Amino acid sequence: MPATIEKHRPEPGVVPIPPRGRIWIVLALAIAVGLIGYAIVSISTQEAGDEVVHLAGISEAQEIFGGVPQEGDRFGSADAPVSIQIFNDLQCSSCRDDFLSTIRGLADGYARPGDVKLLYRHYSNSENVQQLGFYGAEAAAAQGYGWQYVYLFFRNQDEAERFGIDEDYLDTIAGGIEELNEPEWLEYLEDNGGSGGAISQGLQGDEELGRDLGIRTGQAAIVSGPVGTRTLQDGPSLAEIEAAIEAVR
Repeated sequence: MPATIEKHRPEPGVVPIPPRGRIWIVLALAIAVGLIGYAIVSISTQEAGDEVVHLAGISEAQEIFGGVPQEGDRFGSADAPVSIQIFNDLQCSSCRDDFLSTIRGLADGYARPGDVKLLYRHYSNSENVQQLGFYGAEAAAAQGYGWQYVYLFFRNQDEAERFGIDEDYLDTIAGGIEELNEPEWLEYLEDNGGSGGAISQGLQGDEELGRDLGIRTGQAAIVSGPVGTRTLQDGPSLAEIEAAIEAVR
């Protein structure tokens, strides 16, 4: 907005105000100030309209994943003795709780200390094996923020249902990751998201791997370590995954 240019007028002569007049002027000024204050409070407390996406879990994503090595689909140290492949579908409403109820415990208790590395596998529970949300997560993974993207997507499935999943919504999720370079994310998405592109090839690989392993619907975890592998299907609990980790160490 352009700056307002004040025009200075000659100051009129000062005329004394009778005592009663002074009181009314003070009251009028007080009322005006009160109305202005009310308007400011009213504006500041107005809720945004339905057209605004309200992202939840931004600070939680930073708490869970910040400071832990992350590259591509991997979260945790590359040298961790135990690996867990997490197969899940970002756009599956029944898969949401399975992910959110296990990821913090796995991150804090195992990935952060360097005992376990988590590998995310996009595995569709619908007829469309390459869903739009998968592409946004893969573009974020190219910068080392794929797990944050996955977390925020699951955390805000209700907003995705309200607005629909399109490129604008994917960009909104990306904007919730403070360290993510959004222009680079978008460029990677555009350059590699087409048919036959790197993202599509990677997603096809995840789908084929899941089929070969006999993964069913819902979250699955393939836990592998020095003394064996455990396959957990149908949304295993954190306790079940922890038991599998102990069994394969």
